[in-house]
Parts: sequence; C-alpha cells; structure tokens
Amino acid sequence: MKFKTIILQFILLIIFGCKQGEHKKENISNTQPEVIQSEHISDNLKNWADDINNGDSNIIKNYYDTNAIKIISADSILETSTQIANFYGNQEGKITSIESIFSIEANKERRINYELVRYEIDNIKGFIGIVIWRIENEQIIREFEFTEKSTLESKKVDTTDIAEKRKLWIEICNTHNAENLVKQLYSNNTMYFNHKPIVKGTEELIKEYSYMNDENYTLNLQPLNMQIVNANFAFEVGQCSGSYNGKYIIVWKKHSDGNWKVYIDSNI
Repeated sequence: MKFKTIILQFILLIIFGCKQGEHKKENISNTQPEVIQSEHISDNLKNWADDINNGDSNIIKNYYDTNAIKIISADSILETSTQIANFYGNQEGKITSIESIFSIEANKERRINYELVRYEIDNIKGFIGIVIWRIENEQIIREFEFTEKSTLESKKVDTTDIAEKRKLWIEICNTHNAENLVKQLYSNNTMYFNHKPIVKGTEELIKEYSYMNDENYTLNLQPLNMQIVNANFAFEVGQCSGSYNGKYIIVWKKHSDGNWKVYIDSNI
C-alpha cells in the first residue's frame, strides 16, 4: 500500500510539474516583444524603392500615414502623405540599392518601430535615413523620415565629442532644468517629433520638456546604434531608462563652431 502511495505521489508530481512548465512557457511567449521578420522589412524597402523609381505619387502615398512628416531641413518640412508622395514623384535619379541597417521595436502597444536605412541613387550618391513606421493591418506605414547624404569622410569623424555631449545631456536633464538643457545642447532650429504637430525651435521645446523640471524626474540614455552619416551629421537610436523607459532617436549636427548639438529629437 505504501509503495502504491509513493507511485501515485510521483505521478501527481510529474503532472503538476508539466503544467507548471506549460504555464511558464505561456508567460514567456506573452512577454516577448513582437519582432517583425527581417524579410518583411526588406520586402517593404524594396517595394518602396521600386515604387519611388516608378514615380507614381498615388501609389507612393499608400506607404505613408496621412499626417506623416518628412524633414528635408528645418526650413522645409513636408507634413502630409500627399506632399511626401509629390516630392518623391518629382525626384530625379533611381534608387539602385537599399538595405536596412538597424530596426528595433519602439512601442509595442502602438506597433511602432525605428529603422535606419542605407540606399544609393544611380550607384553614385549614398544616403542614410531614419524612418519611424508602424504596423497597421499587417502593412508597414511610415510616420516620419529624415535623410542625409552619406560620405566616405564619415569614417574619419571622431565621436568622442558626441559621447561627451550625451553625458552632459544626461547630467543636465537630471538637474531638472529643461531650459538649461535645451539652450546648451540643442540647435536653435531644433525639431522634436512625438506629438503632432512637430515642435520647432528651442523656445517651444523648452515648454514641451517642462515635465523634466519635476525633481523626481530621472533619465539615462544608452545608445544602441549610431551611424556617422557625414562630417556634420550622426544618427543615434537608443534606450531610455528611468522615468521613461522607451526608445529614442537623436540626430546630432555639428555646427560651424565645431560643437555637436541635437538637431532632431524623437521618442514615441
């Protein structure tokens, strides 16, 4: 009788252990971030490039959110899918190669991703772009773009100053002085993309960043990928931690005085 009791306990232990294991597997599966398959991204890039080359603005418009933003410069910002489609429809030259350099989920709930892409026009001119896109009905819809021409001289750029400016950004942010942060480390014509419409200029950004003045606010920045585009531009995608734990984008711009400052800032 004792032997049968032991056997029964052993069987129950195995069954219970299996159920616990199944429960753990379900939890792991449910907490993993959604990853968009690389071939999906590549196919979308290729299709986007093909349709840009074909120049049909009605088709190009379908790749973009109705209120998508494309920054050409601080003085030239396209703010609708129609404007962006017309811009590409009138573009000279053909995209001859394109690839995704880096892509990461930025907001799981809203299915938003940050991506860095590299492409060439007519096998001569190279570009690196930042794209913010989301998945909607299993389609990639672009919300934001900024692109700069890449050059070979980018390999010679010393990133020490950028690292020091990032460190200073963190220090000033954590002293709870948004005005000091923006005036010291941001371009006068800086742009911030988060809530539409896009925030332009330091005075507007100081207002936008007023929440940083809270004495309990803390933030750290950890770069995940940086691309030195040319002598004057660097694109950074990273992870925030502290009071905000999402991803961020910074476009660093080197000014005539030799200082790197934040030209474009974004977090979703």
